[in-house]
Amino acid sequence: MTEARAVYLEDSASEVLSDESVGHYASSAESSDAEDFEGVPVMAMAFNISKGIVGEGILSLPAGIAAGTGIVPALVVMTAFCVVMMYSFWSIGRCCEATGGKTHGDVGMAVLERGGRCFGGTMEVVNLLKTTMTCTAYALVIGKNSADVWTALDVHGSWFVTARGSFLTVLVVILLPLCLLRDLSKLAFSSFFGLACEAGVVVFMIVRLVTGEYAPGGEFYNSQEPGTQLSWGDGDGPEILAFDWSVFVLIGSMSTAFLAHYNAPKFYHQLRRRSSRSFLRATAGGYSIAVLLFATCMIVGYLTFGTNCQGNILHNYSPHDTWATVSRVAMLLATICGFPIAFTGLRTAALRLCGCGHRRRYWVPITVGLLSIIGLLGSVLTDLGIVNSLGGATLGSLIELIFPGLMIMWTFSASQSKETDVTEVFGRFEGRHGARLLTGLGVALLCFGTSIVLAVTVFKMDL
Repeated sequence: MTEARAVYLEDSASEVLSDESVGHYASSAESSDAEDFEGVPVMAMAFNISKGIVGEGILSLPAGIAAGTGIVPALVVMTAFCVVMMYSFWSIGRCCEATGGKTHGDVGMAVLERGGRCFGGTMEVVNLLKTTMTCTAYALVIGKNSADVWTALDVHGSWFVTARGSFLTVLVVILLPLCLLRDLSKLAFSSFFGLACEAGVVVFMIVRLVTGEYAPGGEFYNSQEPGTQLSWGDGDGPEILAFDWSVFVLIGSMSTAFLAHYNAPKFYHQLRRRSSRSFLRATAGGYSIAVLLFATCMIVGYLTFGTNCQGNILHNYSPHDTWATVSRVAMLLATICGFPIAFTGLRTAALRLCGCGHRRRYWVPITVGLLSIIGLLGSVLTDLGIVNSLGGATLGSLIELIFPGLMIMWTFSASQSKETDVTEVFGRFEGRHGARLLTGLGVALLCFGTSIVLAVTVFKMDL
């Protein structure tokens, strides 16, 4: 058995290339027909990773801390999640390097002689479900935000200014061309632009906090909607060290805040001069940008409005604040720029499950078909809460923690069976401790992910 498994891992890359169900996919995962992509520079890939992480959810973070968690514990929780998620994201790329796999499914087949196809297929199905829900959530947010912007501009009377009409127009005119791109380096500009829009919103929030225009007696205080004005509840100021069961509200937000793992194999294989070290630089850059934006938005929003922070912090700002309207437009543009990154994960999972390649005869029909499904879901569904509850912490923990933990353990185990030195791939982080530390980290990721699912589920039942 050990010998057979060793031979299996040794030939895993060639088997993935020759397997009838995935052969065309693996050989063309980064290109189409005779195209050869130069690869994405590290900095550009960092922007893509960060934009895949930072979305509309950034605006809900102040409400997570306003539920009762102090600023210091909230920052500790956020930092811990960032470090763990960054490690698991990077490790998926390293598993791809060790096995030669180009997708989650390829890695699953390479590390398990028995059950590899089942494990790989399970990961792809979960990725498909999660990315479908993510793209649908993007659709609803784009439609609603677009309609709100038209309303703020006092434009009425046309189907195109409704939530449904606005999204379908954006889908055809903007998203379809972006989603047809195969080279992720071409999405780097839109990712950078989206991040710049989100950074601009955070800067706006900082300016309003510093100038005190939403404090009692401030310029916009009396023009806010009821229940959105600054309040500290029964306290006399912000909570600094408070820590109680309300922390699970924040944990629920954090459990999916750093999710971009369904794209990790794609990001790794399209990285220019890819290696574990260069992928670490891209990953660290992307996650650093994300956590900086998250932490600043969370703290500034909380200090500005206290316990009255809304689920979307921009709803706290006065409708008479011109720059708040500009910020809503900026978040709309940022959300549009984030859609193609999430859609990349959806299409990759669909192509892998269908056994199709990235050739033109598959690429365009699959892209158009999937966008049509998202357009239909975005037109039929109206409640974002339903979508988020379906694709929340459970699927997120599977993708971010449990699957990477299994991939790390089984990749190392298969390499040990083959008596191959994997320190070239894993040793730069884990050092000399090898199997013990690597397996321990994998088990820790498994337990951590399962604990989050159970804790958030119990907390929601109590509510």
